[in-house]
Amino acid sequence: MNASIETTQLSFSFSTISMEWLLATAAFVMLLSLALAWVATLIIYGRVKSLKKVFPATQNLIRAHIDYLMMSTLLIAFYFACEHLSIALPSAVIAILCFGVIYNPFGFILKAIDPKTGQSDTLAGKILVCSGFLPATIGFGYASYAILATLI
Repeated sequence: MNASIETTQLSFSFSTISMEWLLATAAFVMLLSLALAWVATLIIYGRVKSLKKVFPATQNLIRAHIDYLMMSTLLIAFYFACEHLSIALPSAVIAILCFGVIYNPFGFILKAIDPKTGQSDTLAGKILVCSGFLPATIGFGYASYAILATLI
């Protein structure tokens, strides 16, 4: 019995923003999430003291791991939803979304290194921290609106 698998050739390019950026970013973020899980495991179960010195707030590594897993899953789901509905997101939205997916959970990594990171008593400091959520919000918000607009 000969079974053949038909594949679709995707063309990914760093120089040209395309929908495939969503898949490439999802794969990168998944690898990052797996690495964070291993680092947390080595700290918690392996009791690797040198890693604990670098990441004293290990619970934030776990938060970053979970956040990156969710972001990866969401990117894949939005990619296939857009492909299924023949929605081509604008290049700017794709770039903002990919940046937001990488940047948003990165705060947990910074907090794992220094738990006081992102804590501010000033209004400007609080606005700066909250503005870090904007790229992912804008990207996923736009994609969600595009999906709803296509379906309705």
